[in-house]
Amino acid sequence: MKQPVKRALALSGGGVTGYLFEIGALAALDDLFEDGITVNDFDLFMGMSAGAAVAALMANGVKPAEIFRANLTGERPYYFERRDIFKPAMGDGVMTGPRAILKLIPFLKLYWRNRHEMSLIDLLDKAQEALPSGLYTLDPFARYLETTFAAKWLSNSFEDLRKELYIPAIDLDTGEGVVFGDEGWRKVPISRAVIASSAMPIYFRPVRINGRDYIDAGVGRIAFFETAVRKGADFLVIINPMIGRQRDAGTDAAAPSAVRPAPVRDKGFLAIGDRVSRINLETRFSQALRLFRHEHPDKELFVISPKTTDTVLFERSFLSFRDRVQLLRCGYLSAMEVVKEQFGLARTVFARNGMSLAPGRIEERMAVCGDQVAGSEAATWLSPMSCERKAG
Repeated sequence: MKQPVKRALALSGGGVTGYLFEIGALAALDDLFEDGITVNDFDLFMGMSAGAAVAALMANGVKPAEIFRANLTGERPYYFERRDIFKPAMGDGVMTGPRAILKLIPFLKLYWRNRHEMSLIDLLDKAQEALPSGLYTLDPFARYLETTFAAKWLSNSFEDLRKELYIPAIDLDTGEGVVFGDEGWRKVPISRAVIASSAMPIYFRPVRINGRDYIDAGVGRIAFFETAVRKGADFLVIINPMIGRQRDAGTDAAAPSAVRPAPVRDKGFLAIGDRVSRINLETRFSQALRLFRHEHPDKELFVISPKTTDTVLFERSFLSFRDRVQLLRCGYLSAMEVVKEQFGLARTVFARNGMSLAPGRIEERMAVCGDQVAGSEAATWLSPMSCERKAG
C-alpha cells in the first residue's frame, strides 16, 4: 500500500515586507487550489525570521485570506502597527541608562589621561560594552503574538499544535543552529521562538531564552532543507521574498540621475545592512537549493519568489496603508505569475502530492484583481476573496 506523501511549507524572512509578501502569496495559492485544499493542509510548517510568524499562524489553521483582508480594513488583531513589532532598546529596563553611565566613566577617565594618544574611535572601541546590544527590542512583537493567539483561540505551544511547526534560530555565543519545535525544544512558547528567529543583529537585541541568547536564523545556514529531510517531507514548497535588487535593463551609469534609483549608500547604514542581508541570504539560499536538488533528487520542490523588478520590497516605509496594500498585491500576483509561467510543471508536481491546481483560475484572478489595482487608490483595492465574489 502506497504511503501518503508528507508536504512541507517553508517561509523565509524579509522583515515586515517579507511577512506581507508571504501572506499575499499564500492567499493566491488558496485561490488556485481545488477540491477544498488550502495552504493549511500542509503537514509541516517551517518559518525563519519574519516567515516564522506566518508559519505559526498557518500551523494554527488561520486562513491567509483572513489576514489579507484584515490588513486592508485595519481590523485587529491581524492588522498590526509599528509599535506592535519593536521599540527602542534603550527604553528597556530602568537600569539601562545608569548602567551605561557607570560603564562609561572609567573609559572617559582613560581617554582624558591619554587624550593626546587616543582618538575618539579608540574610545568608542573600548566603550562597546556600554552600548546596547541592538537598536530595538522585539519584546512588543512577542506580546502582540501572545495577545493575538489568545484573542483568536490559537495555540502558543508547539506541543498543543495539530500540525508540525519548526522555527530555526542561532545561538549567539556558540554559533550553533537550533530548531524550536524539534525534540528538546518544544517547551519554548511559539511567540518567543518567533522573535528569536527574527532578531537580526544590530537592528534588534538578541532574545534570551532559558539563559541563552538567540539571533535571526537568516545569518546561519538555511535550515529548511535539512529539517525537511529529517522530518521525512516528500514535497517542499518554499516562499522566499529575499531577492537581490538588480539594475533595471533601461538604466545605466550614464542615465540622468532623475531616472535612476537613489544609491543604497545614500539611505544610511540601516538600508546598507538590509541590502547586505538580502545579498547574503539570496546567495546562501541559491547554494543550499542546488545542493538539496543534487543530494535529494527524489524530493519534489516548488519555489515562489518575487521578480527582481518588484522594487516595492526594497522600500523602507512599509507600514503605511498604501505600502501595505502594495506588498500584499506583490505577493499575490508574484505567486500567480510563478504558477502561470510554470503551470505544466506546477500542476503535475502539486497533483502528485495530493494538491490540485485549477487552470482556469489564474487568468480569472489576475485579470479581476489587476483591473481593481490599475489606476486606483490603495484603499479601493480588493482582497482575493472580494475578487472571487466580483468574478462570480
